[in-house]
Amino acid sequence: MRIFTAGENVFHCEPVGIEDNETARQCSDYLNYIFYKENTGFIALYTAFKDALIQRNGILKIYWDNSQKTTREEYKRLTTDEHNLLINDKEIEIVEHSEYEESLLDDNNNEIDKITYHDIVVKKTQSFGQVRIEPVPPEEFLIERQAKSIDTANFVCHRTNMTRTELIEMGFDKDEVNKLPTGNSIHYLQDNQVRYQENLVGLNEEGDKSSDDILIHECYSRIDINDDGKAELVKILLAGDGTYKALSIEEVDSMPFVSITPVIMPHRFYGRSVSELVEDIQLIKSTVMRQMLDNMYLTNNNRIAVQDGQVSLDDLLTNRPGGIVRTKQPPANVMMAMQTQPIGDQASGLLGYLDSVKESRTGITRQSQGLDPNTLNKTATGINQILSQSQMRMELIARIFAETGIKDLGYKMFELICKYQQKEKILKIRGKFIPMRPFEWRDKVNVTVSVGLGTGSKEQQLILLTSILERQLQAINLQQNVYGPMVNLRNVYNTLKKLIENAGLGNVEPYFMDPDVGQSQMPQLPPKPPTEFEKVSLAQVQGQNEREVIKTNVEMKRIEAEMRAKLLDYEIKIKELELKYSTKINEIDLKNRSMIETQKLQQTGDIFKKIMEGQKEFFNNGQQTNSTTEPGSTDSQG
Repeated sequence: MRIFTAGENVFHCEPVGIEDNETARQCSDYLNYIFYKENTGFIALYTAFKDALIQRNGILKIYWDNSQKTTREEYKRLTTDEHNLLINDKEIEIVEHSEYEESLLDDNNNEIDKITYHDIVVKKTQSFGQVRIEPVPPEEFLIERQAKSIDTANFVCHRTNMTRTELIEMGFDKDEVNKLPTGNSIHYLQDNQVRYQENLVGLNEEGDKSSDDILIHECYSRIDINDDGKAELVKILLAGDGTYKALSIEEVDSMPFVSITPVIMPHRFYGRSVSELVEDIQLIKSTVMRQMLDNMYLTNNNRIAVQDGQVSLDDLLTNRPGGIVRTKQPPANVMMAMQTQPIGDQASGLLGYLDSVKESRTGITRQSQGLDPNTLNKTATGINQILSQSQMRMELIARIFAETGIKDLGYKMFELICKYQQKEKILKIRGKFIPMRPFEWRDKVNVTVSVGLGTGSKEQQLILLTSILERQLQAINLQQNVYGPMVNLRNVYNTLKKLIENAGLGNVEPYFMDPDVGQSQMPQLPPKPPTEFEKVSLAQVQGQNEREVIKTNVEMKRIEAEMRAKLLDYEIKIKELELKYSTKINEIDLKNRSMIETQKLQQTGDIFKKIMEGQKEFFNNGQQTNSTTEPGSTDSQG
């Protein structure tokens, strides 16, 4: 049980794609919530495991329960508005109702108004759609003789007794249910008689009819019901003993049963139990023990040979302390004890040998159970070998349990919630309210069963987690930050969370805060003052930027002077041409050329301005970055 239930999760879901990680995590949480919270998962597993170890196979039934539960509620002194609000609920059925009026008085006991009150008794019928996990007694489970597994069998049946009330809650008609014959023949099966023994007395006593037991056969068979030549899986519900009445017939997707067995027999449904492996040994031990006790009885109370007529037989047969035996001659002459050969030493050696044979068959040793007082006198190597062999045998049985039943249980739970739960359900898991939408999970997650997470005691897990935490802190010191690449704050938080849970302290929130939540709640810190090294670096950058600005201004003035000189040359050449050829140059063309040269000059100036602005922006960004840089990174740069 510890292998499966000591860990945080019995079931673990894997994502299909990279974007499905959160969905797979929610699916894992929901499956474990259903197993532990909505069902008594620990008791169901324990019962099935014990059935498997004693009676070859343990059976678990898993199904979607849509039954209705009716509760009685009583209300008094309801106002008319409260009464109307209550009866508008579709789940409410009125059983009794009475109303009366009371006067409303002022301070002078004068009647101001009258108020109507209602006393009402109602029945509230609610539908609880959820996954149910129930262990099935082996004598109530039937399967085809030649079946190799439940899913491939042509016939599987669960026979049990149900009351008329349970059948009505399942939705069957009340009149039809009351006509069904009572029957409790299942109580007289041999396995059932051994289980309950003397508690079967008084089963035929008559009581309330609603509590009568009715023998129900819930059959699953492969039948061609639509004449297409293919057998469909059909659920048939039969009531009665000998004479059966079909209550319902419907087509279903899969069998609602899973089976576990400790020792698998190839090509057979039924395996072998641990008790079956040692049954012959136990019978031999019982025989030897009984004979050894008989020998001790005879040794302590020997048979006596007497001479006929010389001893009073009545006195001899009356064996009491201080009793008198009358003889006619000395006792040594007329009485003689018949000695019995003691066999205690030989029987003890045989019992020890039988115990060793039993231990070799089951893998459960006295050393592993802490029952052998000589364990401390043996070497550590020898004890480790004994314990490792025993542990290997138990781990094999645990692996077989996981592969033959627990894995199928996880698959069927996943299929049921994806198929039948069509509404969002909000659950509180790990201190957070998370919406569960199983109808979106079918194509996004794969269900697997993780076995071995619970191995080791709580003390061993605490020691291991403490060692892991020390290694994580060493890695943080080595990498000189808490952001990776080997360890980050999330890794440390997960380790601390496991430590708190294994220590039995409950939730981790009172002791440590989630790094994501803490990061969002941190106040905005003011920028740190620059260090001497940063001041020198900033002064160097600022001086270089100022030199670049002066150089740019000088270059711009040089270009402006060149442009003015070119314009002056153009004007002189035009005047010379006018004087020489007595013609006028088109003034518009001259203006266009002048505008072009001016635009070039402006573009050149804009380029230099952008260069200067870029240098200033670079300078400002560098100053802000240096002011917010952590001391660890600044030291590494230095």
